[in-house]
Amino acid sequence: MRSRKKEKSPYITLEEACKLLEISIATGRNWLKLEKIKYSDPDKGLFKRKDIEQLHDSFLKGKGTVLKSRRNKSAVRGSELYVNYVSRNSPNHSAVGLLVSNFSGSPTAIKVLLCESFLQLLIDAKKITTNLSEGLFNAYLEGKLKVDEYDWLLQDLMEKTPLQTLKNFSLKLPKFNLHFVEFEDTLGLIYLSLMEISKRRQQGRYYTPQNLTDTAIETLQITKGRVFLDPCCGSGNFLLRLLKRGARVCDLYGCDLDGFSVTLARINFVLSGNCNDESLLKAHLLKCDTVTSKHLPKVDVILGNPPWGSLDDLNVINRYSKTLRCAQKNRPCFADLFVERSLKLLNDGGILQFVLPEALLNVASHETIRNIIYENARVKSVRYLGEVFHAVQCPSVILTLEKTSFAGATGDVIVYHDNQNYVVRRNRKPLDFNFKITDQEALVIEKMDDLEHCVKLRGHAKFALGIVTGSNQGAIYNTKVEGSEPVLRGIDVEPFKIKEAKSYLIFDESKFQQVAPLEYYRSPEKIVYRFIARYPIAAVDTKGLLTLNSCNFIVPTFKNISVTYLAAVLNSSAVRFYFEKKFHTIKVLRSLLEEVPIPIASEDSQREVEFLVEQLTDASEQEYQATLKKIDKKVAEIYGLGKRALKLISL
Repeated sequence: MRSRKKEKSPYITLEEACKLLEISIATGRNWLKLEKIKYSDPDKGLFKRKDIEQLHDSFLKGKGTVLKSRRNKSAVRGSELYVNYVSRNSPNHSAVGLLVSNFSGSPTAIKVLLCESFLQLLIDAKKITTNLSEGLFNAYLEGKLKVDEYDWLLQDLMEKTPLQTLKNFSLKLPKFNLHFVEFEDTLGLIYLSLMEISKRRQQGRYYTPQNLTDTAIETLQITKGRVFLDPCCGSGNFLLRLLKRGARVCDLYGCDLDGFSVTLARINFVLSGNCNDESLLKAHLLKCDTVTSKHLPKVDVILGNPPWGSLDDLNVINRYSKTLRCAQKNRPCFADLFVERSLKLLNDGGILQFVLPEALLNVASHETIRNIIYENARVKSVRYLGEVFHAVQCPSVILTLEKTSFAGATGDVIVYHDNQNYVVRRNRKPLDFNFKITDQEALVIEKMDDLEHCVKLRGHAKFALGIVTGSNQGAIYNTKVEGSEPVLRGIDVEPFKIKEAKSYLIFDESKFQQVAPLEYYRSPEKIVYRFIARYPIAAVDTKGLLTLNSCNFIVPTFKNISVTYLAAVLNSSAVRFYFEKKFHTIKVLRSLLEEVPIPIASEDSQREVEFLVEQLTDASEQEYQATLKKIDKKVAEIYGLGKRALKLISL
């Protein structure tokens, strides 16, 4: 006799509902709060199974335009709350977080959501009155809610979308509740958070968190009639913070290529700036291309956070290159273009204060803009920020420039770095934008660079990369096998010492992705060094060992400099200091090694260094450290560095 299958209960718990919908219990609880799912029996906390199954089926058929399950996340391809864009203490932070977690919509759905949000903020700010508490945008569309002088802003948000389409989306909006917070860019937070992450990063758009915006403007003097411009204003967060500090709407200008963002900026001026003048707002907050617009005024201060990405559109590059030097190359950087254009828009003596990638100060690809800064401005201050943008690995700075009418202007530079403040007072070389070092540190580097009796590795050494197998699995062995030999990794190299290799490889050039000529590896003497490091960590190899790509090497060809002495120079505190202060790198590149000045020492001095290096071989730890200090002192003497410099550079 067959047993009867147990019938499924028509009611299920929250945990069972979440399992059916393929969502977490935390998400399920959020949906309950937003009433996107409802208990059929609230007292017992139960749902009707058929209701949950129907909701799940709507996901599979693509009908769920508002809810977001694991299956349809690809429709948005990644949105997330833009953490710290507004204060964590804001009453809107959690509300927007729930929206981002549970809202999955098209650009039209986002527009409708922002219209609803705008109406909520107008009511909470007491700009309009109504007895309605929800469905505000739908009521507006049906003529049941009047917004009077704010109607033009709603029309701009709707962007001529068909009325029926707007109604359809408005009926599907989730329930949420926003509060007006003066000088907070609430709508910008929603818009930014719901924008595709991939699109945001591709455009190089990283909206500036409120605390960073406040830091960026805290040194700017605000007086009546002093005119400010944000040439990439987005939804206006920099301008909002200026309003908070007392700036007048009539003294503020902003523009952006993203017209929708400019509409949000105008809304922010209405809410926090108490300005309802449509003609004034349209004249001061412009939808235009900053680089080519002829309608921007000359101003006293330009501030903001320009996009950091690269421009790929050849037609746009050709158009920009007619007026901007930074555009006269392949894939120019937007940050460079905005700095160059902004210097043209400033009055003489005007201030430019931008949040920029730190690379603009030291990377070769930004050399053109550094030349333009040298020709048209002087650096007033630099604040090194590190990595301050959410989910973005790119060190940043706040750079402040003063426009001048002559090239090469100099003066004190206030520097904020590593929780310390200092002033760069002396006149550095014209294109020295390395403000991470103090004047005293710069003097040491300058003295090393200006040393008369020195030589560079360029042209006096063969550089070789370690072997790239293509796939270490199956090519690298942890124990010696037949036909294999030791191969060095970067971790096997310490100053003056090569540890016993723990990896083995069968040398077969045809199977490797990258390999140097075998005779380089077999050189009687070569200097091996770690590739991933902030400064050279080197040792002399006399056994002709193979190396992997984490361990590169040099075969010197000097006639009057011994390999041991060269290794001592590379391992010295002087060169470590030179690397860390001048290059700020995590990779020891050939191009950097070739810049290091190698002091030419007498035979006696080289022998003295070699003798000290030999003493390291069997030294105890205490003796090892003492001998390293003697080597450091000797190399510093050869560089011509005195006691004060030695104290500065010592390990």
